[in-house]
Amino acid sequence: MIATAIEIDNLNAPLSSRFGKAKYYAFFDGKKFNIQKNSHKDGKKVLIWLQHMGVRFLLMKEKGRKPCALQKEHNITLCYPTTPTPTLQDVVRIYFKLK
Repeated sequence: MIATAIEIDNLNAPLSSRFGKAKYYAFFDGKKFNIQKNSHKDGKKVLIWLQHMGVRFLLMKEKGRKPCALQKEHNITLCYPTTPTPTLQDVVRIYFKLK
């Protein structure tokens, strides 16, 4: 499963540059999206939540110190889109490239 932070509860949402404080996370299991509210607001708690959800890949809009540091403690690979304004469609493309 791949996940990414988004700011609005919408499948057309652009990706968020915030990690722990993103309002929502979109999850893609290879068939469909599931958007859930982020009630954790803390990077370490978010990573534990993502790991519990079965996330293996986390698509980040941009590189940040906290996710990179926390990644070492969890079995989640960080991925970065190559487009300047990534969308949830990029999540689908990256998911199938990684699978």
